[in-house]
Amino acid sequence: MPSGGYASMNAGLVVSRMKLTLEGRVVECVVRTSNRARRISLAICPEAGLVITRPICYPVAVVFSFVRRHQDWILKHLGQRQSVAECIPLRWPYGMTLPYRGQEFVVKLQETLNQPNVSCDGEGNLRVHLRRVNVEAGRRLLKEWYWVEASRWLNMRVTDLGSRLGMIWRGVIIRDQRRRWGSCSVTGTLSFNYRLVMMPPAVMDYVVLHELVHRRHMNHSSDFWSLVESYHPQYRQARKWLTTYGPWLPFAR
Repeated sequence: MPSGGYASMNAGLVVSRMKLTLEGRVVECVVRTSNRARRISLAICPEAGLVITRPICYPVAVVFSFVRRHQDWILKHLGQRQSVAECIPLRWPYGMTLPYRGQEFVVKLQETLNQPNVSCDGEGNLRVHLRRVNVEAGRRLLKEWYWVEASRWLNMRVTDLGSRLGMIWRGVIIRDQRRRWGSCSVTGTLSFNYRLVMMPPAVMDYVVLHELVHRRHMNHSSDFWSLVESYHPQYRQARKWLTTYGPWLPFAR
């Protein structure tokens, strides 16, 4: 069933890439062998397609028996990903880049004796400075950095767009939501998904505007959409971007 592949190692984690044959279809996948995993799990990730995580003590034969039992689910969800896969680069840690403000940046892990941090160097790189270089530590630090950047940008855009609309809001909260990009509570608190900072600025602005307009119309009536369009004439393109590419942003839970 499996064929070919390569492996890379980090502390407590071995990542292998190989090919499987499922119902006559050749499927490339990533196998993560982890000393922290307690069970076999499957995921369709934007960064890599099919990712199989297995505990280090599980024999390969058991893992691929599990895969065969779930091949219908795998093929269905890979088919959904395939429709946009050609437009999505293979993203870190399986590829080289991650998105920020609608642009792809090359991720570079570097050792430092100073406080761990992430920086954009102005040359298309995201430099991740770690005291001990490994993928899991880099992933955690990058997610923290995205969270801080999302808070910074979203608060700025809410202030700017809210002032232009003459809206009053209670506060801004950043969240890690699976299926929602934003929300507006009846008390005026605006909540946003931190992955918005990965998107093109026009898409982020649409989500911010959408939630701000709910301060006047707590519905999706024609009046609501007319007000959205008056401030963001291209909002339909932004909605299409969210539907097409939003589900495939990195660091999905």
